Amino acid sequence: MAKLYFASLVTLSLLTAMVAGVVIAALVAAGSLDVGFALVLVLIINAVIFFISPWITDWMLRWVNKVEFIDDTTLKSRYPHVHAVIHDVAGEYRFKAPSVGIIPDRNPTAFTYGLFRPGARIVLTDGIFEFLNEEETRAVVAHELGHIVNRDFLVMTVAGTLVQMLYVIYSSLTRQTRSSGSSKSKNNLAIVGFAAYVMYVLGTYILLYLSRTREYLADSFAADRVEARHLANALVKIAYGIAEAADTDQTRELLASTRHMGVVDFKGASHLGLVVEASKLHPEATANAMLFDIYNPWAKLIELSSTHPLTGKRINALAAIAKAKQQSFQEIDIEGAARRANVDKPALWRKFLRELMLPLLPLATLVVGVGAGLATGIPMIAVLAVPAAILAWALLIPITYPFSAPANQTVVELMGDVAASPIVGRPVRLEGEVIGRANAGSVIGEDTIFADRTGRTSVDFRSLWGPLGDLWTGWKRVKPHIGAKGEATGWFRRSMGGYVILSELNTTAGRLKAYPYLAGIIVPLLVYAILAVIGLVTFASATP
Repeated sequence: MAKLYFASLVTLSLLTAMVAGVVIAALVAAGSLDVGFALVLVLIINAVIFFISPWITDWMLRWVNKVEFIDDTTLKSRYPHVHAVIHDVAGEYRFKAPSVGIIPDRNPTAFTYGLFRPGARIVLTDGIFEFLNEEETRAVVAHELGHIVNRDFLVMTVAGTLVQMLYVIYSSLTRQTRSSGSSKSKNNLAIVGFAAYVMYVLGTYILLYLSRTREYLADSFAADRVEARHLANALVKIAYGIAEAADTDQTRELLASTRHMGVVDFKGASHLGLVVEASKLHPEATANAMLFDIYNPWAKLIELSSTHPLTGKRINALAAIAKAKQQSFQEIDIEGAARRANVDKPALWRKFLRELMLPLLPLATLVVGVGAGLATGIPMIAVLAVPAAILAWALLIPITYPFSAPANQTVVELMGDVAASPIVGRPVRLEGEVIGRANAGSVIGEDTIFADRTGRTSVDFRSLWGPLGDLWTGWKRVKPHIGAKGEATGWFRRSMGGYVILSELNTTAGRLKAYPYLAGIIVPLLVYAILAVIGLVTFASATP
C-alpha cells in the first residue's frame, strides 16, 4: 500500500513540476502576465466548480437516475451490513458518515462523490443487493469508502487542474505568437507553446494513470476490512458480468449487471467477475475472461485511456494481498485457460495490427484530400475529402460489422474469447432478459443491460439519427423492454468489458431495431449536405 501512495505522490509531483517549469518559461518568453492571469482564472473557475459539483450531482441523480437518499436509521434497518462498515470506517477516521443513495435499477453498480471526507455521498443500485451477497456488498462499499478516506475527490481535481493549466499555457502562447513583432520572440513563444502542448498530452495520460492508481489504493483499503476474495467476487459479477448460476434447471435464468463511475469503468463501463461459490459458478469462467486482459494486445491500448485498471490486473493484485495476509483465495489458472484456448500470441498481434489500420483509412482519406486541396490550390478537392472519408468508412462496414448469421452464445462464452476486438464485431444472439439500463436508473438512457443464464452484458443502441435519435429511443422506446424476456442480436465487441452493439431486440414488449453501421454515415452526410447548400447559396448571392 505504501508503494501506491508513493506512486500517487510522484505522479502529482511530476504534474506540478511540469506546470511550474512551463509557467516560468512562458512568463520569461512572453514578457507579460497574460498567461499568469489566465492560469489564475482557471484556478478560480475550477475551485468554484469543485465546491458546487456535489449539489449539481445530487440534482442530476435525482432528476435523471431517480436516486433516493435514505437516512441513517433507514440504512441500519434495511442494510445493517452496509451501515456497520460505513460507521466503522467513519469512526476510525473521525469524519461524519457519508450519505447513502439508492438508485432503483437492477444494474449492479456503485460510486461515490463529494468534496472532502465529511459530506461525501455513496450511491448504490438495487442490483448491488440483488446480485451480491453481504460480504461482497461490504467489500464494494469499503472500496468506495477508500476513495473518501484517501481524499480522491481532491487529489483528482488538483491533478486535473494542473493538466488543464498546461493547455491554457499552450493556447495563450499560440495567440501571442501571432501578435508578437520580434522574430526571436515568436520562436521562443512557439517553442515553449509546443512544449506545453506535448506536456498537456502526456499529462492527460498521467492523469489517467493516477486515476488507476487510486483505484488500486481503494481496493487495498477494502481488502483491509473485508477479505480480498469478496471484492474479487464482486468485481467478477460487476465488471466481467459473469453471474451466479442457480442450483436447478428451473431457476437457471439471469443474474447480472454493469459498470462505471465507481467500482469499475463502464463508459465503460459494461464488464468482469470471479468465483462466487465453486459449486455454483462456472469454475473456469473467470480465468477464461481474464485471457483478454492478459494476452490480447488491444487490452494494453484500451487501459491507457481508461480511468480504471483492467479487472484481471485488479484481481491479480487482490490475490497478492490475500496471499500476504494468508487469506483464502481461489487460485485462477490463467496458464491452464490459455492452453485450453490454444492462445497464439503472434496471431493475436497480427490480428491487432490489421484491425488497428481500419480506423486509419477514413482519417488518411480526409487528411490526404485536404492536403491535396491546399497544395494544388483547388478548394473543391478539399471539399470532396469529407464525403470521400465517409465513403471509406462505408467500405469498411462489412469488416467491422460482419453480416454473417449470428451464432447463439452465452455471456460466459463471449467473455472467454481472447481474440475479441473493440473494432471488428462478432455476430451473436443472446437469450434472456433486459434487466435495466446501462446508465443505472436513467430515464433517458438508450443502452441497456441484458442478462442470460450465465451473466449479463451491456447492449449498445446506436441510432441512425445520432445523439438526438439515441435520446428519443432512451426516453420513449426502451422503457417497455425493461424486465421483458426475449433475445438480443448484434455484434459483440470487447473494451474494458464486453458489450453488444444492437442489431435487433425482440422481447415480449415488442421489437427494437437498430442500424449501427449507418449511424456514422447518415448524420455526417446530412450535415455535409446542409453545409454544402449553405455554401453554394452564399457563393451565388455574393457573385455579381
